[in-house]
Amino acid sequence: MKLKNRILPFCQAIPQLLKFQAISLLVLAPVTLGVSLLCSLLLGLSGKAAVASGDLGFLFTHWQGYVMILLTLLMVLCYVAVELNALVIYCSRLLDGDSPSVWRCIKEGFAGLRKYLSLRGLVIVIYAAILAPILGLGFSISLTSTFYIPRFIMSVIQATPLFMTGYIIVMALLLIVALVYCFILHGALTDGMTMKEASVNSRKLVAKNWKNFLFEVICYSVLSLLAAALIVLVFFLPLFIVQLIPMAESVLNFLNVFFSLLLTVAVLFTMLVTVSFVIIKLTMLYKKYASEGEWTYEKREKKRHPVMITVTALVVVLCIVLSISGTTFFDILFPSKIDAEIIGHRAGGVEAPENTVKGIDVAYELGAKGCEIDIQRTSDGYYVVNHDADFERVAGVSKKPSEMTLSEVKELSVDGEPVPTLEEMLDASKDKVILFVELKGETADEQMADDAVRIIKEKGMQDQAVLISLKLDVLEYIEQKYPEMQTGYLAFISFGQIEDTPFDYLALEEEIATDDTIAAVHAKGKKLIVWTVNDEDDIEEFLTSEADAIITDSVKLSAQTKERLMNRKPYEIILQKTLSLLK
Repeated sequence: MKLKNRILPFCQAIPQLLKFQAISLLVLAPVTLGVSLLCSLLLGLSGKAAVASGDLGFLFTHWQGYVMILLTLLMVLCYVAVELNALVIYCSRLLDGDSPSVWRCIKEGFAGLRKYLSLRGLVIVIYAAILAPILGLGFSISLTSTFYIPRFIMSVIQATPLFMTGYIIVMALLLIVALVYCFILHGALTDGMTMKEASVNSRKLVAKNWKNFLFEVICYSVLSLLAAALIVLVFFLPLFIVQLIPMAESVLNFLNVFFSLLLTVAVLFTMLVTVSFVIIKLTMLYKKYASEGEWTYEKREKKRHPVMITVTALVVVLCIVLSISGTTFFDILFPSKIDAEIIGHRAGGVEAPENTVKGIDVAYELGAKGCEIDIQRTSDGYYVVNHDADFERVAGVSKKPSEMTLSEVKELSVDGEPVPTLEEMLDASKDKVILFVELKGETADEQMADDAVRIIKEKGMQDQAVLISLKLDVLEYIEQKYPEMQTGYLAFISFGQIEDTPFDYLALEEEIATDDTIAAVHAKGKKLIVWTVNDEDDIEEFLTSEADAIITDSVKLSAQTKERLMNRKPYEIILQKTLSLLK
């Protein structure tokens, strides 16, 4: 097939797909807002500000939690009805040469939800809402498009060969299943099949045409990557060229902001049509295979699209207006200074044996302002520093700290370094770094809280130590009994106004540390830390955000990245700032 014929259906569908996206937003935005407000009201009735990873039991032990779960499921179904069902129906009719009504397709999309009243239907919803975003393949919904396996879980998987092997096998199997059953919605929604019939039909179509199917999938993937790269290049090129032309600083700043905004719009456009293009391609293949190769795309007559032209013109005008404002308030909008600090994960991260005194020293030498450590209680009541449930990974002993005495623990070593006590880590960090002490594991209880506070006070380090934990009840106990102590709540899932929780620090996993959340936390006079930030792109993203600090294993890389960011050129600052609007 000629290249022109491959890309023509997508190009001609763009105006209609953008129209679909706009109307979908009008339908789903009120749903999302309404569910959010209702959940906030339910949390308020229960006396809670938020439900986070340390208190998920609330959802299954209170009537408010059950209602929140039900509302969330209904919201997911709304997204499935609009962004999957209606879009499949819309694309199918579009490719047949019709001019389908978006509203009618959405209505039929909601009616199609009855097709999901089966085990297969439930599996499809789970796949679209959770697995597809993680895999980055096939049908998905925008509500959960940012889902991924949390970094702290992936780090454990990657560090364990058995887990990594299992992960690769599971991902491969999910990928195969996704490909084999990729036509299930087409059969169910456009040809009136049951989910069972549609799944059998999809499997047969893929099996019968597997060579052509794989060829088409590969071609589509390659062309998609090339198209995305071309779009970025076309819009980035002017930004690069203006750096080479001598001109007044104000003019250069204006052009930098203008072209950065245009590039951001281009990237946003690409993101908007990505899922729609996937469904367009699968719909074309379904029609071709189901008709035994008799179906072909018929070129549509060229039409003027005054709405698109008007919207494009308005976007350009808006970019000009924003560029003028950006130039006028350049230093305020695009500061070059990086205020976010670096905190070593498990003392010094990968730069030294984890959770050791040496880690504190190395992190301090590299410029870290803080170190995070994990404490657990021994059988004779002392507090030693270790992350895992036992010492198997770091010291080759499969015993828990709670099963050993302090003297037994002191016989162990981590890459040649002794396992330290809390007291030793406090001594090592005093007047150097702030020590974030995580109350960890099965011994993280009120006794640990009492003892940790006592030890910190004996060292005179109340202002240089922060007690943190994933366990909400332990932190609430500290806040009530020891309000003078600094506390920090670790969370990797959050619903509601987490900024209203009564802690000095909120340490949030990357996905939930959004700009809005950071602003809300600061508005309450609290500090926000992002964990665990290890990849260079993520380090750059959060160092240039409004976050107060990042917790990282890559202390050296973070320090180098921070130094580089402090010396960015103006266009780099602008580009990073404008592209962050997409997140």
